[in-house]
Amino acid sequence: PSKISPTLVELESTQGSELGQVIYANSITLTPGTFTIRVYGNKLLVHALSQEGADGLATGDMDRRVTALEAN
Repeated sequence: PSKISPTLVELESTQGSELGQVIYANSITLTPGTFTIRVYGNKLLVHALSQEGADGLATGDMDRRVTALEAN
């Protein structure tokens, strides 16, 4: 298991609607070890139990997937 090292990370969202941002924020919260604390403007404040979890979100893969979903 990865080492627990709680961290806060600010992520930028590329969704074009509030619904898209909510889907993105909820997707993060459903990921084990992560929790979206706040959504403001096009940014999300996320708590992660490990730096590894925060780094995984920072790649932007989930953000791109939700934005692609929103486009359909």
